[in-house]
Amino acid sequence: MSHILFVNVAQRGHVYPTLTTVTELVRRGHSVSYTSTSELAGQIEAAGAEVVPYTSAITPENTAEAFARDDGSAAHMLYLAENAAILRAARAGTAPQPPDLVVYGDFPIIAGQVLAHRWRRPAVRTSAAFASDERYSFSRDLVESAGFEDPLTVPRFRERLAALLAEEGLGVSAEECWNRVEDSNLVFLPRSFQIAGEGFDERFAFVGPCLGDRGFLGSWKPPQGDPPVVLVSLGTTFGSRPEFFRECARAFGGTPWHVVVTLGGHLSPEDLGPLPPNVEAHDWVSHQAVLEHARVCVTHGGMGTLMEAFSRGRPAVCVPHSPDVAPMVRQVGALSLGAVLPPGEADATKIREQVERVSQDERILERVGRLRREIRSGGPSRAADALEDCLARSQRGPGAPRRT
Repeated sequence: MSHILFVNVAQRGHVYPTLTTVTELVRRGHSVSYTSTSELAGQIEAAGAEVVPYTSAITPENTAEAFARDDGSAAHMLYLAENAAILRAARAGTAPQPPDLVVYGDFPIIAGQVLAHRWRRPAVRTSAAFASDERYSFSRDLVESAGFEDPLTVPRFRERLAALLAEEGLGVSAEECWNRVEDSNLVFLPRSFQIAGEGFDERFAFVGPCLGDRGFLGSWKPPQGDPPVVLVSLGTTFGSRPEFFRECARAFGGTPWHVVVTLGGHLSPEDLGPLPPNVEAHDWVSHQAVLEHARVCVTHGGMGTLMEAFSRGRPAVCVPHSPDVAPMVRQVGALSLGAVLPPGEADATKIREQVERVSQDERILERVGRLRREIRSGGPSRAADALEDCLARSQRGPGAPRRT
């Protein structure tokens, strides 16, 4: 059997979608290694992989220092530094025998490409958000819709990336590295949710959100009496908004609804103050356990939470507090999978109105149900099939056909 290296950043939204695929590969007899910091090492090891440890370049201390002297390139240079840290760790952690396959995520695309080139191994790119090809670029979409700065227009970043690629002997420009489309891509979305999804070719396997047991996030049981449940979450990146969570509590206090709030490590339940008896707040809890009983999910629009909700057939009310979710939220609206409520309008009255509306809208519920069925046709077995197909094609040589 083969040795497969997952090259990824130690962030929950990037790691969690891959864990059941790791478990399936190990079950099939493959050896799996996975780059991570100590924060997520336990979950990765529980999935069956051997952790290749790295020390993150992104810490509160150096982030504050970088932005204190920011010339407009701080975030981009930290991104490059994180890729370099992952690259160094992967090299050291897999010596002297490189893996048979490099599977890299949307964040460490530089590290993934360098490693595959240096080791002369096949590579698969995974996407926990939207995939990119020659027609549609998720990074360009973010630049245009969220107002981010294109990294390739930042001289310091562009020059350092070009120097790194030259040092590694890749023989490609910064643009070619940044815009590279691999011959094999694993996308943790259903095709129908992918922007411009109908035009993606056979290089892309849309396996959907490969969800599994996430009991490590905490257990949950529904309250007695079977009240209607709503899950409220702003994810793990931009969850430090106590005023929003309090507004949600006000929206449903004294109503038949039961509200479950997850804070994602940014706040403690005590930070919200006194809550109505029908509102409970948790630092962490398994969204899947709650969504088995919920009718609606109120979310900022992060892909992980959206996929969890849609996999259970639950519509979403998106309150996009951060610009990085703009493409996802736009797609929710375009496909009529819920409602979009601008943060400036998200008072208690409007939050409750939108939750009650989408929970009863037959058109929305039918579309979400259709998406749920599509999601259930994918999963970790299909993801593992796609990775094994890539391995088999690399062994048969260039131009070998894909398994159908």
